[in-house]
Amino acid sequence: MARKYAIKEVFATLQGEGAQAGTPAVFLRFAGCNLGYEVCPWCDTDWVKATWTLGLDDTLELVRRTAVEGFGAEKPGLLLVATGGEPSLQLDRPLSDALRARGYRISMESNGFRPVDRSLVDWLTVSPKQAVFGQKDGDEMKLIYTGGAVPGITPNVDAVRAIAAGTEFASYFLQPVDVPATGGPNYGEAIAAVMELGPPWRLSVQTHKVVGIP
Repeated sequence: MARKYAIKEVFATLQGEGAQAGTPAVFLRFAGCNLGYEVCPWCDTDWVKATWTLGLDDTLELVRRTAVEGFGAEKPGLLLVATGGEPSLQLDRPLSDALRARGYRISMESNGFRPVDRSLVDWLTVSPKQAVFGQKDGDEMKLIYTGGAVPGITPNVDAVRAIAAGTEFASYFLQPVDVPATGGPNYGEAIAAVMELGPPWRLSVQTHKVVGIP
């Protein structure tokens, strides 16, 4: 039986975070996560219930319609961001090959708990949510800096260094945690941490929230 993909939402926007911030992209958000809100109680994404459960052709058509509505066409080189939830649970060879055949560059945003087949993607962002994780290399590591704001694996700079030890990424980002109940993004803590860490660490700001786009 042909595989069905559980999809939460698909939308056209600009990538808001990390090294590709500002890049036009279609976001393909899969439903489901192998960690859950118990591990990330501050998660700002609703990934639990699928809006669609679709086969390959219908998934491609949903992506196509979204690209046409957002950008006028499926433009060559348009970024396709596979996200979630945890996209590595669903992005497979047939979907990757079909998206690339339509001209997309595929970016994945994974929690890195399980190893990722890097041949499926053109860009891999790993954002660990547990201190022990399997994917140790990629294009960028993006750690959510919880600091003293909320519980998490990154309460201080030493914890950040420990998580990054033994990894090989082209870029390293620290991103403020955004918890409205505690006053929103902890910019001050994150900035101070990046300044203490020094290169290669950089600050990642969720620019899509700042400018008011999805």
